[in-house]
Amino acid sequence: MLKLSRAERRASELDTTDLPVSKEILDWIHFNSDFKSTDKSFDSVKSIALAHEDERMDLRPYMIESPFVCTTTDKFQKVLDIFRANQLRQICVINPVDGSLQGVISREDIFAYMSL
Repeated sequence: MLKLSRAERRASELDTTDLPVSKEILDWIHFNSDFKSTDKSFDSVKSIALAHEDERMDLRPYMIESPFVCTTTDKFQKVLDIFRANQLRQICVINPVDGSLQGVISREDIFAYMSL
């Protein structure tokens, strides 16, 4: 009796020689030609918001009460150290004078700035 190894048995189970083979090669366009129709439009979000304009939603459970921030005058190395120490994805940039939000720096922004 011939004993097959585990890998040979698995290969024989996965034998696809009897399956029909399509010669057509799918391009990017085949997968993404209808992308716009599946994308959520701002109009649908706007219509939902207008339909429920008088209702309020408590967002406190989803808020970060004390987010990590940096100021517009902070050096890049300080921002990088904050990212590394806290494993952040984003950090808020605030104005040191009045505390207003000036922007958000993401991890991708850091990677784009650094030449790796």
